[in-house]
Amino acid sequence: MFYRFCRSLFRFFFGVFCGWEVFGAENLPQKGPVLVIANHFSYWDPVVVGSALGRQVHFMAKSNLFSYPVLGFLISKLGAFPVDRQRIDRTSLKRALSLLDEGKIVCIFPEGTRSKTGALLPPLPGAAFLVRKAGVSVCPVALQRKKRIFGNNLFPCYHVHVGATFSVNKPGRRDLQADADLMMAKIKELLEDSI
Repeated sequence: MFYRFCRSLFRFFFGVFCGWEVFGAENLPQKGPVLVIANHFSYWDPVVVGSALGRQVHFMAKSNLFSYPVLGFLISKLGAFPVDRQRIDRTSLKRALSLLDEGKIVCIFPEGTRSKTGALLPPLPGAAFLVRKAGVSVCPVALQRKKRIFGNNLFPCYHVHVGATFSVNKPGRRDLQADADLMMAKIKELLEDSI
């Protein structure tokens, strides 16, 4: 209930004040576990992805965000869970796998951090590890920040492109980094197709 309320509020906000557009939202499966992957260049990105998709999304969020009392409380209520980016965080991986096992959606930013320039960064293997362990489909989301000719650019104007789901679970031994590169290439394709 709280998640749906916040999503509706932000959809209204992005629609009225930011001129955002969402393409391909119907590509997200309406039920079952899905790992959503997206590029990352702004603190707004999780809010934008969560608002664009029609189901609740559980985000891995850097652990220090939870140290702020109000923010930590809010993002926990919205389904986020902490990840320590300084090491392999087995607790967060188990949490993500548990959520996927329950048929829910988990979102991860494969780059592992925000891109300061907006250009795609090389992906880390974490998302590929989750897909291999959980055996779930992947839904790529490409985020583009658009500048408005008129108006205040304080609030971000996004174009959100939701791609078709795909699988990387092929038989045989596979290289996690190769799978991570494949997953990032899907985001890159969405960005290139939208130009």
